[in-house]
Amino acid sequence: MSAATVIAQPLVRKPVPLGLKILYGVGEIPITLTMAVFGIYVLLFYNSVMGLNGALAGFGVTAGLVVDAVLDPYIGFRSDAARFALGRRQSFMLIGCLGMGPFFWALLSPPQGLPTPALFTWLLVTSLGFRFCFATYRIPYLSLGAELTTDYDERTRVIAVRSLVGLIGMAAGATLPLLIFFRKLSDGLDQKLHYAGYPRMGAAFGLTMTAAGLISVFGTQSSKTFGQLGAAREEARHFFAGMWLFLKNRDFRTLWFSFTLGSLAVVVNFSLGVHFLKWYAGIEDHHWLSLVQGSFYAGAVVGVAAWIWVAKRGEKRNFYAASVLGLVTILVLASLLIGKGHLFGMDHPFPLMAGNLIAGLFASALWVLPFSMMADVVDEDELKSGMRREGVCFGMMNFGEKIASGGALLISGVLLSHFIHLAPGDQPQGPQVAARIGISYGMVPGILLALAIVLILRFSLNRKKVGDIQARLRAKAIP
Repeated sequence: MSAATVIAQPLVRKPVPLGLKILYGVGEIPITLTMAVFGIYVLLFYNSVMGLNGALAGFGVTAGLVVDAVLDPYIGFRSDAARFALGRRQSFMLIGCLGMGPFFWALLSPPQGLPTPALFTWLLVTSLGFRFCFATYRIPYLSLGAELTTDYDERTRVIAVRSLVGLIGMAAGATLPLLIFFRKLSDGLDQKLHYAGYPRMGAAFGLTMTAAGLISVFGTQSSKTFGQLGAAREEARHFFAGMWLFLKNRDFRTLWFSFTLGSLAVVVNFSLGVHFLKWYAGIEDHHWLSLVQGSFYAGAVVGVAAWIWVAKRGEKRNFYAASVLGLVTILVLASLLIGKGHLFGMDHPFPLMAGNLIAGLFASALWVLPFSMMADVVDEDELKSGMRREGVCFGMMNFGEKIASGGALLISGVLLSHFIHLAPGDQPQGPQVAARIGISYGMVPGILLALAIVLILRFSLNRKKVGDIQARLRAKAIP
C-alpha cells in the first residue's frame, strides 16, 4: 500500500486549548441527541403511536443503521485522503449536518392515517436519508478528535470534554420531550403515546443538530488538515486492503468486538427504557420520569470528570472492564429490586433515581475510554502500515456500533411483539407483560455486557507500550 494517498500526521503532544476542545465537543450534540431520541422514542412512536407492527418498525430503523454501517469505513477512508478548503474532516461534516435536520423532522412527521405499507415506506426512506447524512458527519468528526493530539492522557481529556458537552444533547433528548412536547395530559391520556408532540420535537431537535454541527465545523478551522495528493483510481484497492490490515490487528479486533457488544446492550436497554418505567416500575408522572432519566445524565457528568482523573492513574483497559462490571450489576438489580412483588415495588422514583445516578457514573466510561483506546490503536496501525488512518479506523468502529444499534432495535421490536406481547397505545397490560419487560430491560443487556468484559481483557495496549510505539514513530519521522 502506498502512503501517498493519506497524509502522515505529526505526533502532536502539546495540550489542546480548552476553547478548541469545547468547540469540537459541541459537535457531539447531534450524535448524542440522535442516540437518545432513536433509542427512546422512535420505536415507541412508530409502534405504539402510529400502530406499525413492532418487528416492521424495528426493521425500518435497522435498515437505515445497516446502510449507515456499510458507509462508515468508506466515508472515513475518503476523508483521510480528501483535500477541500474547509479541511478534510470539516468538509464532510458540513454536508452531513446540513442534511440531518430536515431528515430528522421528516422521520417524526409522517402523515396520519397512512396504511401500513405507506407508513413503513415513510419510515424506511426517512431513516435511510437521515442515516446517510449522519454517517457523512459522524465519522470525519470522530476522526478529527483523534488527530488533535497523540498524547496518551490528553486523548482521554479531549474525548472527556467531548463527552461532557455531548451529554447535553443526550440529556435533552431523554428529558426535554417529557417536559416540553409531552408535558400535558388530556383527559388522562399519556401524551407521549399520541401524535401531536412528535413533529414539533422533530423540528426542534433537527434544527439543534444542524446548528451544533455548524458550530463545530467552523469552530475547529484552526485544526483543519488535508490529505496529500494521491492516485484516486487506486483508492478502492487501498480501502479494502486497509480494512484487512485493521482486522488482522488483535487489539483492534478485541476492542471492536467488546465495544460492539456493549453498544448492542446499551441500545436494547435504552429502547425499552420508557416501557420499563411505565409498565414495570409504574412511574406515570412526567416530572418524575424526567427526574429519573435526568439522574442518569447527572451521574454521567460526574463520571466523565472522574474518568479524566482516574485514567491518569492506571490503564484504560482495566477501568473499562471495571465500569462495565458495575453497569452489569446495576442492570441486574433493576430487574430484581424494582417492580410488583419486589423490594422497592412500583411507583417509587427515588430508588430509580439513585440507581440511574450510579449507572451514569459507570456508563460514562463507555463514552470516553473506548475512543481513547482506539486512538492508541491508530498509532499501532501506523507503525505497521506506514499510514495515519483515523478515518478508516473510526469508520470501522462505527460500523460495529451501527450494526449493534440496528440489531438492538430489531431485537427490541421482536421482543415487544413476540416475547413481551405489549398491547399498542395506552391500554392496560397484564402482569406477565411487566415481568417480561423487566427481563428484557435488565437481564438481556447484562448478559451482553458481561461478554464484553471477557473480550476486553485481551486488549494489550497500555501506557508503556503506546509510549514505545510513539517513540519508534518519531524516530522513523526523523530524516
